[in-house]
Amino acid sequence: MKVVLGGTFEFLHKAHRALINKAFEIGSEVTIGITADGFKKGVSRSYEERAKIVEKYVQRLGKKYKIVKIKDIYGPTLEEDFDAIVVSSETMENAEKINEERKKRGLKKMKIVHIPIIVAEDLMPISSRRIRTGEIDEEGKRLKPMRVGIGSENPSKIKAVQMVFSRIFKFEIEYIPVAVDSGVPPQPFGDETVQGAINRAKKINGMDYAVGIEAGLFYEKLIDNYLDRAYCAIIDKYGRMTLGHSGGFTYPPEIMDMVREGMEVGEAMEKVSGIKEIKKKMGAIGFLSKGLINRDEFNAQAVLMAMLPRISSELYF
Repeated sequence: MKVVLGGTFEFLHKAHRALINKAFEIGSEVTIGITADGFKKGVSRSYEERAKIVEKYVQRLGKKYKIVKIKDIYGPTLEEDFDAIVVSSETMENAEKINEERKKRGLKKMKIVHIPIIVAEDLMPISSRRIRTGEIDEEGKRLKPMRVGIGSENPSKIKAVQMVFSRIFKFEIEYIPVAVDSGVPPQPFGDETVQGAINRAKKINGMDYAVGIEAGLFYEKLIDNYLDRAYCAIIDKYGRMTLGHSGGFTYPPEIMDMVREGMEVGEAMEKVSGIKEIKKKMGAIGFLSKGLINRDEFNAQAVLMAMLPRISSELYF
């Protein structure tokens, strides 16, 4: 099988190696297109340097190969007969354009073989740009502290993010609380809660991760009652958003009577518990569970659920 792939290959990082390995796994003959100088701005190595690094790597893979210089996304694909093209998510669209042009020219459609996104230690995609700026190394190890913005100054929400992120990541993290308007009522119901979490995350700029947490009441028809759930929205600097929510619990009838009359849950809980600013302390969940779970842990459930697609990114992205 004749296989083709292309790229800039400024650094032969872990994701590039995965791309090349897949091509050599499925093909008996592989053509690698490497972009000419000037094709992409900011590239720190010349074509000759990049081609030499790639060739040194592929020489040991034991199959026939060819390295060619390309000046556009098409390279040799409009003149030669290839069976498959190996791409990443970043180059998937280019492969589809190539197949469209091949069809116009009477050439057969190439099979598009897509490899999953290869993520760095910080669970964001490995890229040459990130290596060039010293953010990560070629293996995806994080070299600079990661900046995590939290769309609230509420101590419980801050602690929840710290609890989860410190379990997942074993490098330095800077947590930056940001006072933002959730854009939803003080006591959100249903979808308002989800929107509030998303709004909080979206209003944070310049961070590696932006985290928004919002708690609200969700009506459950089967029990004719409301469940309190916390939602978390996490947006990374690439704009990818993931969502998750905590477990849910019902409130005592006395609390719900006050909420139905227009009072916020936090105010009602203060009145019943006698604890001022309870939502910034143990929270309703801490009081009602008699300390078995506190609000930090409750919010942390939502944060962890929102991180699941990132932890298992090979299945989600």
